[in-house]
Amino acid sequence: MGRRLRTVIAVGNQKGGVGKTTNAVHVAAALGERGYRCLVIDLDPSAGATRHLGVPLQSFAGTLELLTTDETPEALIITKKLPKRVHLIPSRPQLSELDSMLSKFDDKTQILEKPLKLARRHYDFIFLDTPPSAGATTTVAAYSSADWFLLSVFPHPLSLSGLNEALKDIADVRQRRNPELEILGVILSCVDTRTRMAAELESVVAQSLPGRAFQTVVTQAIALPECSGKGKTLFQLKQFAEHKVVAQYRRLAAEVEYRVHHREAFLEGVLAPLDLATVAFVSEGDAALDGSSDEEEPDAEEMSMAAHE
Repeated sequence: MGRRLRTVIAVGNQKGGVGKTTNAVHVAAALGERGYRCLVIDLDPSAGATRHLGVPLQSFAGTLELLTTDETPEALIITKKLPKRVHLIPSRPQLSELDSMLSKFDDKTQILEKPLKLARRHYDFIFLDTPPSAGATTTVAAYSSADWFLLSVFPHPLSLSGLNEALKDIADVRQRRNPELEILGVILSCVDTRTRMAAELESVVAQSLPGRAFQTVVTQAIALPECSGKGKTLFQLKQFAEHKVVAQYRRLAAEVEYRVHHREAFLEGVLAPLDLATVAFVSEGDAALDGSSDEEEPDAEEMSMAAHE
């Protein structure tokens, strides 16, 4: 088995409704398809990732217990009926009460550090799905503990405003708390390529964050809210196996993988664009790609997770 990447990626934007959760679960699913083991930690009291992955609210302990008790990630993950090699630590509305449950002596910027240290042992990619509020304790903790920040933007003025606020927060946390935090990229989603707004958005991102736009954009598709309503990703529904957005998320995941594997060159601005035409994409049942984690799905008993499967 190859060495674990142990990469933590916070996903967000300081404006809600910009596809961050959809992007988080679909990029995780695409990376899982490529052979990587992925964990999604839902840090939002609205529990968007939990709902999107079809886990009933109030049915399981999750993020709240992770951050307020001695429960470990291994004890809290959900594995059943999720995309292949993707696990979830779920959220529920009571997470909004987190501040009242933490000691006044807790450093709220560090509450994710111990859980993430434990989780890194088992996962290549850990996605932190953050709430849209910059001041939320879980958002602050995600900024403080992540290796990368993955921004999601819709072609809409309010989405751009949220992007600008997120950039300011990232600059602030790099100066004050986590100098290792870097912007992995900006996902442009729900894009109608025929509109002027989409072109303007691409221009703004290119000017504000040179080299951080992805080659791949995610276009508008009614299939995304449809599968979300079913508690599934597109990767889990056979009728969408050949859908254009599935192909887009596969290419996007390949770009994420490429940047993470070549972090130094990417940050120095010398990493050549990934030639997507040469990337081999896999489907369920195919062998993992060279360089990816080829470990079989973990045994629940081995990881002390049986009670939550």
